[in-house]
Amino acid sequence: MTNEETPMDSRYGVHISGGEVSGPIAVGPHSRATVNNLGGTSPGEAARLLDRLERLLAEHESDVTEPARARRDVADVRQEIEQADPDRSRVMDALKRLSARAAEVSVIVEVVGQIRELFA
Repeated sequence: MTNEETPMDSRYGVHISGGEVSGPIAVGPHSRATVNNLGGTSPGEAARLLDRLERLLAEHESDVTEPARARRDVADVRQEIEQADPDRSRVMDALKRLSARAAEVSVIVEVVGQIRELFA
């Protein structure tokens, strides 16, 4: 069977296993993957999302693993974004822990993802 005869899904399929994927992926003819980094993180936007995250943690505390530590992770992120030069890896580590602790609460995971996008 030549490449021309191979079904589309087997020629252009993507198989990813293990770890995390972060970044654009494009598959197939004429595909494009684009990343637009629009400058620095907006402290105001991050603070607004962290406020929302704190409210959601309070509302869903019984569904969050280690809620006190989850609140501490939020405080760590808030403290870091207030720095003149925030340490992206510290922020991402805290957000990763938050995602794991709140995995059962999709609205919290969604807000964590929005914060993560600010630092990507």
